[in-house]
Formats: sequence, structure tokens, C-alpha cells
Amino acid sequence: MTSCEELRANAALVASLPEDDPERQEYAAHARGCAGCAAALREGEKLLAVLRHGELPPPSRAALERASAPVLAELRRPASRWPVRVASALAAFAIPVLFARHRDWEGWAASALVLTLASALSATAGTLHAGAWVALAASAGFAIAAGGIPGFDGGVGGLAPRIGVDCLGLELLGGAIAVGALLLRRERLRAALPAAAAAGALSAQAALHLVCQANGEAPHLWVFHVGGVAAAACAGLALESRLHASSVRS
Repeated sequence: MTSCEELRANAALVASLPEDDPERQEYAAHARGCAGCAAALREGEKLLAVLRHGELPPPSRAALERASAPVLAELRRPASRWPVRVASALAAFAIPVLFARHRDWEGWAASALVLTLASALSATAGTLHAGAWVALAASAGFAIAAGGIPGFDGGVGGLAPRIGVDCLGLELLGGAIAVGALLLRRERLRAALPAAAAAGALSAQAALHLVCQANGEAPHLWVFHVGGVAAAACAGLALESRLHASSVRS
């Protein structure tokens, strides 16, 4: 590239410089004896004049509303989500305790510990993406601590299926309460629904430790208590996938 080609390529930039700028004065001195560079400088000056006087049309009202809607929605939303989420975990715990005929308060310390963990998982649902797995691991650990690991002799002793159906239903109800709290607030965080459902079921499992008459039977605990947390997490995942698919289609 020749020196003139380099100068003409930068003509618009030179035209934007003040009249007393040394680089512009040097270009102007060269342009007096070079018609091509002088023409390039004039084109640069015309372009700058158009840009200075040109005005873009103001954005439409609809465009402003679309741009401001997410910001306004975030500002109107309560500063913290955790009180409602923790309340849903406590509700999932309270329902089995309040309506049960049998209560064994000796295990209240372990139950309270699991309830605290479940409340924390509910509060962080969607933030902690592995929340459902943490809840399931906590459920399994709780079952091991309460009843151990079932044997592999093929027997069904200690399964207590009639009681188990109620236990499973209560855990699924706990998961539904936690998920409902998120949906009512229209929270759409990734992996929030499976984590919330598992946390709600874990809260109910903490209550079942106090009210379930088979709370020391390993087969029962693994099938209906741990299984309830797993089922709630799967239901939350299925619901989240369906909601995501619906939002994509719309």
C-alpha cells in the first residue's frame, strides 16, 4: 500500500480531528498537492457532518415497554425468596406431624437436623443445581441412620406396605407444596423444581421419622421414604421439562 492509499484510508479519522491538530495539518499540507487525498478528506468531512446532524427516530412505546418489563418485574419482586421457600418446607414437615395419631418424640433431634437441611435446600433451589441429588443423598443417609441397609435375602419383612402408601403420599404432598410455592411466585430458575420437590419430600421424611410406625424398618425406609424423595424429584424434573417445552413452543 502506498503512502497516499494509507492516508486516504484514514481520511475520515483525520477529518474528525481539530483544525490545529498536527496530524490534520500534516494531511492538509499533503492534500494541497494531491487531488485524491484532498477529495478523500472532503468526503470524510461530509460524512462527519451527516453523522453530527443525523437523528435517529425515538424508540416506540411498545419497544420501551418490552425493554423495561423485565427490569420492573425484578424490582417489584420481593428482595428475598427464601422466607416463602422455607415456609413451604416447614409446611411439608408440619402436615404429617399435626395429623398423625402416633408420635415418637425421641427422634426429634435427628428430625430437626434433617428439617434444617431440607429448608436450606428449599431456599437454594435453582441456585444449587445439584440440590435434588443432595436431598436424595441426605434421605439415604437418614434411612441408614434410622434403620440401616436392608438385607438381600429376598424377604419382604419390615416393608409395611399399608403404612408405606401413606408415607409415600405424604412425601409427594410435601414435594408438591414446595413446587407450588415456586410456581405461585413464577420463579423459573434452572433445576429449581426438582430440587424444591426433593427438599419438600425430605421435610416430610423428617416428620415421618416422628410419626411413622415403621420408622426403624430398613426395607420400609428405603422403599417408601427414600423412594418418596426420589419420586418427588423425578416428578419435579418432568414438570420442569414440560414447562420448558411449553415456553419454547410459545
